[in-house]
Amino acid sequence: MRVGALTEDDTGCWTDLLDETETTAARRFVFARHRLQYIAAHVLTRVALGVAASVAPAAWRWTAGPHGKPAAWLGGAPAAVSFNLSHAEGIVGVAVLARADADVGFDIEPFDRTVDLGVADRYFRPEEVAWLAGLPAVERPRGFMRLWTLKEAFIKATGEGLSRDLASFWFETTPPRLHFATAGTAAHGDWHFEQRVLDGDFVAAVGARAASGEPAEQAWTEIDAAALQAAADRRR
Repeated sequence: MRVGALTEDDTGCWTDLLDETETTAARRFVFARHRLQYIAAHVLTRVALGVAASVAPAAWRWTAGPHGKPAAWLGGAPAAVSFNLSHAEGIVGVAVLARADADVGFDIEPFDRTVDLGVADRYFRPEEVAWLAGLPAVERPRGFMRLWTLKEAFIKATGEGLSRDLASFWFETTPPRLHFATAGTAAHGDWHFEQRVLDGDFVAAVGARAASGEPAEQAWTEIDAAALQAAADRRR
């Protein structure tokens, strides 16, 4: 969901969907655009999960896993959903699966983000560095963001974040395919990734691993503030 044009009026009626912790966190933002982005991301997550589980958006409660990754609870018990949210300047998004046995990671980034290609040389696998070097120079920043979002989607799905060595795994990009540097680490076939370019301005990647091993059918949806409000009203 694009959020760059949101105003306080647009989001004023959304805050009653948030819990006390989220409301307090929203108030701490110095700049309005960051506060609105935070509110939009969390309401979008609540509405998307509400649609998946057929419950009211305000019903969700959050707990943190071993590495701080949030999990969704309903009525004092873990809910049968898996999710991960992401946001960048001007846009927010969330990946949701209506199953409890999945690791899900989602990342979205602007293509115009300032890129230090030296990061790839220092932290990425040689296979990824070689792929970047094979691109025309003008395309390398976009190529870097394609790799970065895929790698972020993976480490967010596992919950490890940047505590995970970025050179312990690598990606082919077309189509996205995960490989591990150490044989026997895990079966890369258990993981399924998809990547999209959004409006030419952003690149997003989602990755998931389900206990069943079956890939989830993916549907990408763009929504605006009015549609989000309507969806929230239907679930109140």
